[in-house]
Amino acid sequence: MMRRNSYFLFVLFLGLFLTVGLSAQSDQFDNFPGERGDPAVAEKYLLWAEDAIAEGRWTQARAALERAADFADASSDISYLLALARSNENEDRKLVLQSLERAISVKRWKHYTEAQARLLQADQLITLRRYSLALDTLAVYKTIAGENADMALLRLAALKGLALNGQASNGTKPGPGAISLPVPVEFRRRMLETLDHYPHDPRPLRMFFNYVQGRQLDRDDNALMEIALRRLPFLLEADPELAWMAASFISNDDQARRMVSAYRAGSLKPRADIGFKPNPASLIPALNLGLVSDNNAADELFTGTTLEKEIIVNVGNLLRSGEGRDYFVRKLHSFTGAITDDEDGDGYAESRAMYRQGNLQEYYCDTDQDGITDLFISFNAGTPQRAELTALPVQGSGRAEALIVWERYPSVQRAVLGIENYLPAPAGFQFAPIIFTELGATDSYAGLLFPRRDPLSPGISRRMLASSAASVQRRSAEFEHGVEQIFMERGMPLRAEVTLDGTLVSVTEFENGYPVIQRLDLDLDGRMETVRRFRPPPKGGTPPSGGTPSRGIPSAKGQSASGGQSALQSSESDWYGGGIFSTAELYREDGSINYSWDLDGDGKRENEK
Repeated sequence: MMRRNSYFLFVLFLGLFLTVGLSAQSDQFDNFPGERGDPAVAEKYLLWAEDAIAEGRWTQARAALERAADFADASSDISYLLALARSNENEDRKLVLQSLERAISVKRWKHYTEAQARLLQADQLITLRRYSLALDTLAVYKTIAGENADMALLRLAALKGLALNGQASNGTKPGPGAISLPVPVEFRRRMLETLDHYPHDPRPLRMFFNYVQGRQLDRDDNALMEIALRRLPFLLEADPELAWMAASFISNDDQARRMVSAYRAGSLKPRADIGFKPNPASLIPALNLGLVSDNNAADELFTGTTLEKEIIVNVGNLLRSGEGRDYFVRKLHSFTGAITDDEDGDGYAESRAMYRQGNLQEYYCDTDQDGITDLFISFNAGTPQRAELTALPVQGSGRAEALIVWERYPSVQRAVLGIENYLPAPAGFQFAPIIFTELGATDSYAGLLFPRRDPLSPGISRRMLASSAASVQRRSAEFEHGVEQIFMERGMPLRAEVTLDGTLVSVTEFENGYPVIQRLDLDLDGRMETVRRFRPPPKGGTPPSGGTPSRGIPSAKGQSASGGQSALQSSESDWYGGGIFSTAELYREDGSINYSWDLDGDGKRENEK
């Protein structure tokens, strides 16, 4: 009876949770009875998250599992399910891997297994192009759970990535990690083995056709192709798309035409699909085999709102007539939607460009394929206007986002990194992170401009911005709501001014990048009554340039605006406006401070402390 009551209370709690929404969820979860790391409480989180996932409420499940982080040491299942939810929500793949690594290290499984975590881990590593680590993970999986089709397919994907992306792919160098043979040899060996072990699974064949697409086949590739083509008729029902993928490797054109025609008609499926639409990539063999006219190919291709750049290029190259090519480029210039680009051919598009009636609007690029956009650019009439991008990392700091605003591409008007606003002189800083490719150009029409990230672009760093800035603006560290502007030359500060409500309240002069003297209006009466002086730099010292213009710019209590101890030597203040400093502070090198003041205004310091 007690158990039933507990279950009823738990269900009642969940009902209240769903009623008040996700914001109340955090408070309710905080009130789960039990100690931190209690397995019973961890189980409650897990069961609730499983129910939410079963109902398609992935966002709520992820939030609940993140709240359960205190209990992750008591349950590997929580971290594994959190990794699943993060993956489904397209979160940073590095976070997915962190959850999986925690699940594996805790080693407390009840509903799931380490083998499942290893499979998901390998899949994420392959997407991130960490192919060698994926192979090592799959080797561990095999020792735990043996071999199956999913594991074999992931191993093939990792080997394919190594071979196609230039990592140990020269045919002579052995591959890393779990393999000892040269990568192409190992890929072919594993492909043949997988075809033999799983003869009714179409996925290995699909991967092989992807692998050889556009490659010059050698003798071993051709031998494997013969096996694949013999297996093909028996797998078309399971995966009809194999028909057009294999067409270019079939020597008999009539047979290739029959297969591609059957696929595009939807007749390879066991049951008719009223809503069937052929893959846009099937237009390439269809055009090559004369199954579709130029204009019909263009009409079919541009019914979609997301197109692959490679398909656009290949279809355009196969058009036979000048009229057809002109019609194609006109369709291209009226296209509304996204064009994606998978530059390395690993099956994951790194970038996409958004168009409206042929006008380039936005560009997104995820270079490392971690699921987080590394570069975003907005356009006006096809010209880059502003960019948001990940700055190059600095030792000891995490990921930093930079904003670039162009005056006239590639001349930068201003750049923002952290709290600092960098203002170069007109045409003083050129930054061009993208280059353009022309798609579909004909003798009569210009092509559509497609952007792609320039691999030779150096990226953005604080040092680069500081060295090209004429001035840097940021919040004042000493005056609340004040704005500090540092005037720069070749990356070194010359003069720093702080304004508050339009009034100048601080001026600092520099020599060779080091502060010399600072005048301040600390009581905000319109008169700069305080003077601070600084020690000369040490002999052979490096000027505070190279991306840290804040170094050496003083604020209150002898601190630099960057938070470190400055070379402040003294501070004197004329609080009464009589031309006599009534208070003074002397900062010794040992860190102690000597205070003195002139109480009667005779110019002599009566008191000293």
